[in-house]
Formats: sequence, C-alpha cells, structure tokens
Amino acid sequence: MEAAEKRHNAQCSNRDYDFFYEGLVDRKILIQQCAACEKLRQPPEPMCPHCHSLEWKTKAMAGSGKIYSYVVHRHPPLPGFEMPHPVGLIELDEGVRVVAALDPIPIDQIKIGMPVTAEFFQRDNVAMVRFRRA
Repeated sequence: MEAAEKRHNAQCSNRDYDFFYEGLVDRKILIQQCAACEKLRQPPEPMCPHCHSLEWKTKAMAGSGKIYSYVVHRHPPLPGFEMPHPVGLIELDEGVRVVAALDPIPIDQIKIGMPVTAEFFQRDNVAMVRFRRA
C-alpha cells in the first residue's frame, strides 16, 4: 500500500503500536519479539520482561487461533460498527493474545475455544483485522 495510507493507519495508533497497524496495511499480524531471547510479547513493551533487553523486532503471526474470551459491546454506539458488536480475545497459535472484532460470526454461535482465522479489511481508510470461524 501507499506510504500515505500507512501513515494514516499509524495515526490511529501510538509509537508503541505503529508497527502493528502498519502490518495490518500489509495484511499481517505483527507481534513484538525480543531480539535477544526471542520471546514474543503482547502488548508491546520497551523492555523484555524475561531478559531485560531493550532490542526488539517484529514477527508475523500465522493468523489462526482460538477464542479465549469475548464480550458483546452494546453501548455506546461506535461510528462505523453495527451494534451489538462482538469483540474477542484471540489466543493465536503462537501463544500470544490479541483483541479483535468477531463480527463475521453470529453472536449466538460464538464459543470459547472456537477455532478462528484472521480476516483483513478496510474501514474508513484504516486497515483492520477481525476474526471469523476457521
């Protein structure tokens, strides 16, 4: 995608998460990885809690996992989202967890432990990820 689109996506973030949102533009889920001990960490942190290194890189995840937990957002309304809006805590196959929408799955069919896969899309010129049933 264009550099301007990547900048727009990063404006929805902050420095700690810029790499994550720029990854979404490229249709990747990027997670912070310690450059010294290679442990994954989510949410991103400036220092590795395992080895205390300040050096890090990113690692692309496969985009598959299972629903660890979820909530259904009902109020207040969110611009651009249909209500009620299911949001899941997804445990990726690599062992880290991310928060993302579950709106492709009917609410009454969402189950803890359900296998899911990432689906990348654009909403108002912002690259996003949500999860659907695998």
